[in-house]
Amino acid sequence: MNRKQRRAAPKQSRFPAGHHPPASDPLAQLFQQALRSQEQNNFPDAVRLYRRLLAIKPDHAEANNNLGCVLLMQGKSAEASERFARALTLMPQLFEQFGGVAATLAAILPPIAEAARRAMAAWPKLLPLDQLLAGAGLGAIAGDPMLLCMLQSVPARSTPIERVLTSLRASLLADAATGRPWNEIELAFCCALARQCFINEFVFAAEPDEEAQIERLTALLGETLSAGAAPSPANLPSLLAAIAMYRPLHQLPFAPALLGRPWPAVVEAVLTQQLREPLQELALRASIPRLTAIEDEVSQRVRQQYEENPYPRWVHAPGFVTPISIDRHLREKFPASEFTPLGKTEGFDVLVAGCGTGSQSTGVAQGYLGARVLAVDLSLSSLCFAKRMTPPSLAAKIDYLQGDILKLGSVDRSFDMIDCAGVLHHMADPAEGWRVLLSLLRPGGIMHLGFYSELGRRDVVKARAYIAERGYTSSPADIRRCRQDLLKTPLGGVSRFSDFFSTSECRDLLLHVQESRLTIPAIKAFIEANRLSFIGFDLGANAASNFRTLFAQNGWSMTDLDRWHAVETQYPDTFSTMYQFWVQKPA
Repeated sequence: MNRKQRRAAPKQSRFPAGHHPPASDPLAQLFQQALRSQEQNNFPDAVRLYRRLLAIKPDHAEANNNLGCVLLMQGKSAEASERFARALTLMPQLFEQFGGVAATLAAILPPIAEAARRAMAAWPKLLPLDQLLAGAGLGAIAGDPMLLCMLQSVPARSTPIERVLTSLRASLLADAATGRPWNEIELAFCCALARQCFINEFVFAAEPDEEAQIERLTALLGETLSAGAAPSPANLPSLLAAIAMYRPLHQLPFAPALLGRPWPAVVEAVLTQQLREPLQELALRASIPRLTAIEDEVSQRVRQQYEENPYPRWVHAPGFVTPISIDRHLREKFPASEFTPLGKTEGFDVLVAGCGTGSQSTGVAQGYLGARVLAVDLSLSSLCFAKRMTPPSLAAKIDYLQGDILKLGSVDRSFDMIDCAGVLHHMADPAEGWRVLLSLLRPGGIMHLGFYSELGRRDVVKARAYIAERGYTSSPADIRRCRQDLLKTPLGGVSRFSDFFSTSECRDLLLHVQESRLTIPAIKAFIEANRLSFIGFDLGANAASNFRTLFAQNGWSMTDLDRWHAVETQYPDTFSTMYQFWVQKPA
């Protein structure tokens, strides 16, 4: 996907390095034939070949995605939407790049693109539904498969789309307050929007009159449930769905009573997400062993943040992943780098240090041959989310334990690989945590790390200063207010970060209790002091290709950190998300 809203929306994308099927696989050959036809603009052949492949393997994510691209080029937007929705469910990483889902929606669903234009022009005024959709009614968008899938799968990481959904939510709430029962289309869309709001942790702006309406409707729902009316009022499902767009159902005082009644299937799905699954996570707390004490003051503050806001929330595990060896993965990712192969395809021991809600530990267990994963985190809430989300097929490969990285030196374990991306920069002294992890790494072991860049986060640093000066707290209400205030200023550029679009992620981005940033020279000094070998930076496919060309033209090595520092100085947004890189311990 790219940031521009092109008619062809998501670009066809090959599998991440090391995760594609062998070339001898008949399905892989068929996929390559279809891809060649697509690249040659032979759309009829491409459609025929992708359909043939999907008849054999319906869950081939990239074939669904690419078929959607071709169908869209042929003007068949309805079927394209179905294919994109299927791809998003199967392989959410296809849409990870900022704007990917929004650009796709704009291409396949023109009413959404027009509504986004109107919503942005009117903001902060919330347009009623008839003005937002130019009189076309909710039916103009409510049945679109890609829109419904997005609402129930990933945060709407786009300010224009967020403002459309914020306006739609207010209109639906006002309609629910009239007591009119909704038809199936209205109820289904409202339930999908409620699921979106739970995924983004109710980050959308809410006006005082909306809050007052929700208080009134919540009291009314509680009274109705207490009365035990039989049959139930016809508008009860719409009443519950409207409340679920603004409040997590598991926090309602009468939440258990919601499970004792029959509901339409779309409402049941909301109850599962907002009530049953949080109850499952609560029940899992006793099952997570404690590996170390958590005594460091900063560690305790960081743990509290992630107890309140487990980070990040996710819905679908990456699909269609073919595991490969760590050696092959590194060789394909860094063809010009020197490293000593581990030679392990069985009993490959991996520590995911700071596993959060489990997306990384799940990816490691899926992606590497023979992986046995120990996943450690400070936050019990995050670990319970991770354990609930771990697919049954991976449960035996991952052990989740609570502990502090700073205390792991006392644990009698060692590992072939340690993955610790986006964690150490939340310590008082990141180098101390890095040294502890190195003590657990076997000779010749591999480490994958991620640190914030001092240059790359210049705008985030300014936004954090703005937030501190104005006294915003980390409460959900203040995060909602802070986001909207930032968007009115030149600092609104921080919305380019995907983390801007949910409560826990925005807190992590802008209001973290502890943040430090590094420079490439500081990273180089640590690497040299500890006799590590630098293998390379993780880069997106396009960026990697561009930098390989730049370095080759100048005769530089891709492992020359002095050259990388010069490049980042000239192009300070190169590592605006993080430095993510690989190193190896001497054998």
